[in-house]
Amino acid sequence: MHDSELDGVMDLVGDARIVAIGENNHHIHEFGVIRHQLLRRLKAKGFRTLGFESGFAEGAKVDAWLRGGAGDVAEIGRDGFTFGLGDSPEMHEMLTWLRTQDIRYSGLDVPGSGGSPVNALAAIDSPLARQAIEATAPYSALNSALVPYDKLSETATVALTKLRDSLDDPREIHLATGALRLDAYLKEIAAMMAGKPIAGASRDRYMAESVQYLDQGQKIVVMVHNGHLQRVPFQIMPGHSTPSAGTYLAERYGDEYFALALTGASGTTTGLANDESARLGFRMYEQALGEPVEGSLEAELGDADTVTDLATSKATKIRHAHLWSEVEVSRAFDAAIHLGNLRVSACVPGVNHSV
Repeated sequence: MHDSELDGVMDLVGDARIVAIGENNHHIHEFGVIRHQLLRRLKAKGFRTLGFESGFAEGAKVDAWLRGGAGDVAEIGRDGFTFGLGDSPEMHEMLTWLRTQDIRYSGLDVPGSGGSPVNALAAIDSPLARQAIEATAPYSALNSALVPYDKLSETATVALTKLRDSLDDPREIHLATGALRLDAYLKEIAAMMAGKPIAGASRDRYMAESVQYLDQGQKIVVMVHNGHLQRVPFQIMPGHSTPSAGTYLAERYGDEYFALALTGASGTTTGLANDESARLGFRMYEQALGEPVEGSLEAELGDADTVTDLATSKATKIRHAHLWSEVEVSRAFDAAIHLGNLRVSACVPGVNHSV
C-alpha cells in the first residue's frame, strides 16, 4: 500500500482521540506492517499510548522493556504477550522501534491467554491474592481451550470478588478485575458449549475497561481484532450477539472513537488447532482464503488495495479469519484498509517469505 494512501487514513481519523486499528485475523504479515506504519503516523499526530490485544498483567513486562529493561525483543515478545501475539517478526520490528520512542505500552486483555488468572493475581501484594490463586488453581490452564470447565466454581468467584473489593490501589483493582472478568468469560464459554444463552461479553468488557483505565485525557492507539473494535455487538452465532469492546468504547467516547478495519480479498490466513504439547496449548497453521462471498465488504471492494470511508458501504458481511461475520459494515466501522492479497507471518510453522 502506498504511503499516500496511508497518509489518507490520517485525514479520516480527524480529531478522534481513541483510534482502534483492527485485523481480520492474527499473524498476518501485511496487517503487522501496516499497523506499524500507521502507529508512526499517529505518533506524529500526538498519540503516545498504545493499548494492545494482549494481557494487561503481562503488559507491564513489555512497557518496562520499552523503557530500557533487560532482554532481547524475541524474549519480550514471548513472555510479555498472551496468545502468542508477540512472536511475529512484524511485531518484533514494531517493538524494536517502540523502544526508541516516547510511547507507553499496555496490554488490554484478560490474563494468561484467556485461561489462567495467575499473572494478574501474582502482581497484587495481598494475602487474599494468594488465596485467590489457590481457589482458581483447579481450572487454571495455558488457554481457554484447555480449561477443565467442570472445575469452575463459585468458590473461586467469591475469592476473586473478595480480593477486588479489599483493594485501594487503582492498578491492583484493575488487575483483580481482570481475573474476575476471566472467571466470568470462562463461564460464558462453558454456557456456549452447553448450548445455553450467553449473558455477557466479559473479555471484551475488560478490554474496554482497560482503555478507560489508561485514559488520562491523552490520545490512545488501540490494536485489537476487527471483531473486538467494531462499534456494534459481534454476532457469535446466528441470532445471538454480544457487546464488543468497540461497542462499549463507542458508547463512552462517541465521535472521539475511530474504528478502522483491516481486511483482504484473497491469499492465506492462519488457523489454530489444539495441541497440548505446544507452548501455549495450540499450534498455528496456514490455510487458503476462499473467494469473497456475495454481500461482503471484500466483494464490494474487489481486488485492489484501498483505503475506504465506509459511511456509504452496503456490505453486510466482513471476513473473520477464514469465515464471515454478519454485520452492517457501515455502522460497525468508520473506515477500512482493504488489501488484494494477504500472507501469513513467517512465525507460522512452514512459512518462508523468501521463497
